[in-house]
Amino acid sequence: MLLDQVELSPCRADRNTQCACKPGSFCSPDHSCEMCQKCRPRCPQGEVELASCTPHSDRQCGPPTGTSSGLSIAWIVIISLVVVGVVILFVVFLCTCHCRRSSGDGRDLSGKSCSVVDYLVRQLPCSQRGGLGTQDNIHNEEVSRDQLLGLNSGSVTPRAPELEEATPRTSYTDVKPRRKLVPVQEEDPVKLLRRCFYIFAEKVPLNDWKRYGRALDLLENEIAFAMNEPSTQESFYQMLNTWQNKQGMNASVNTLLETLHEINLSGIAEDIASKLVQRGLFQYEAS
Repeated sequence: MLLDQVELSPCRADRNTQCACKPGSFCSPDHSCEMCQKCRPRCPQGEVELASCTPHSDRQCGPPTGTSSGLSIAWIVIISLVVVGVVILFVVFLCTCHCRRSSGDGRDLSGKSCSVVDYLVRQLPCSQRGGLGTQDNIHNEEVSRDQLLGLNSGSVTPRAPELEEATPRTSYTDVKPRRKLVPVQEEDPVKLLRRCFYIFAEKVPLNDWKRYGRALDLLENEIAFAMNEPSTQESFYQMLNTWQNKQGMNASVNTLLETLHEINLSGIAEDIASKLVQRGLFQYEAS
């Protein structure tokens, strides 16, 4: 291990000590890492940070983007406000014109106030409108009827009980809960869990390995460091081994299986669980 590196995991019987550059430095995986190089402390003036410094790459900078999209959004907002203002003015103009003259008796109502709400609520099509007095009478009758209905509880139409249950409740009686696995041997749980990693590497599709690592809360540099070699079962084993070292005693085969369910790989999770039981490593927990 170099002086400017930190230890990720200690030396073990099956692999060498795992090291990486200290924060703020990097070493390109394409070259032999004889010495870590310091990352650029900041981007030059006029550029923005496109990617942060990682143990395997320097800070990436470039020209700012998104200016044109910001201007487009601003134009959309301005045009929307203009359209809304035109619609409001048009509605007010219609209301004023209709309120100045009654369609039934031709009386001039220009001296009386008229609001947009009155126009939208009380105006009816010309074929159904009567004089102003007729409209007022109809409106007064409707108000009186509503008040009577509110006071007389006997006249209120009872609410159908079945309407309260318009949306059927989902029944979970047919959904079988997932059964957890427990060890069947008096063996070190750490070693027993590692024996399962190759089964996971065999069953989980290659294209889902990185997505699986992120779902297990592994960092991007941890995933990249574990899988810096060609994508093989050994790379996947190293990724799960990194996860186990981070979790410590909290690492569990049930966590690995539940994470597969969360990323929509339930069929693979059930297949792995069945294989672990068949090989005599685990058994289903008694309900």
